[in-house]
Amino acid sequence: HTAILMATAKILKMHEAELNRRVYLVFQPAEETAEGARFMLKTGILDSVKRIYGVHIFNGIPSGKISLEAGPRMAATNWLAVHLYGRSGHAGKPHEGIDTAVAVSSMVMNFQSIISRNLNPLDPAVLTIGKVEAGTARNVIAGEAKIEGTARTFSRQAQEMIEHRVKEIAKAHEQMYGVDVSVDFQQSSHGALINDPGVVEDVMEKAGEVFDPSEFTHVEAMMLGEDFANYLEEMDGCFAFIGGGDHPANHHGKFDFDEKALISGVRLMLTFVIV
Repeated sequence: HTAILMATAKILKMHEAELNRRVYLVFQPAEETAEGARFMLKTGILDSVKRIYGVHIFNGIPSGKISLEAGPRMAATNWLAVHLYGRSGHAGKPHEGIDTAVAVSSMVMNFQSIISRNLNPLDPAVLTIGKVEAGTARNVIAGEAKIEGTARTFSRQAQEMIEHRVKEIAKAHEQMYGVDVSVDFQQSSHGALINDPGVVEDVMEKAGEVFDPSEFTHVEAMMLGEDFANYLEEMDGCFAFIGGGDHPANHHGKFDFDEKALISGVRLMLTFVIV
């Protein structure tokens, strides 16, 4: 993404005298911690900006193909951690301990009912428990356990319901299993990324002069997080996906992509400038 913007900057500089507007290039800081966009907004540097545009390369999309579509495109990212405290003891005397391994196993399974039974099925959401820790040895009752996970949502209603039910189910396990429970649910620092229909229409109209229609493709909305959403809460704009081809997915240890995507990215960035 840095290479795309650097190439865009070089071309724009060559044609600076022809531009009828000021263009800011934001090398998105701290995106993975979801703090960068809010920091940029707080500086006031972008106060005069009327529209903002962004791109992201994703593997699994045909190389160089572009998806620029209106409406929800990426999700809000909420984090959760639950600690369980019981009483350790000998595995041969389970009645003398309070087993957090059993309690945490039940909790993980019960959390799965939140999406299937507490949310409107037409309001997409994902609740994933990605980390489970319990116990210290095979012959010792687990005195402590911990789970960590993430909830991905498109609506505030879904976010609030998931948080409410996570805390409610966790609390119920205190009575069910005799454990003590603490819940840390961190609401997303950004909302869902929603492309403005009017802006997308304007860009696509101008893109028709630059791209062949075959260079665009449809991509379903993703439950991945993106703090570019913070910008779109403050100003008009849109965010595009660019295909990196058939390579290991983003965040994979062997990630790579077809560099043809860089060309599509630069062409699209330059198109944004002239909309």
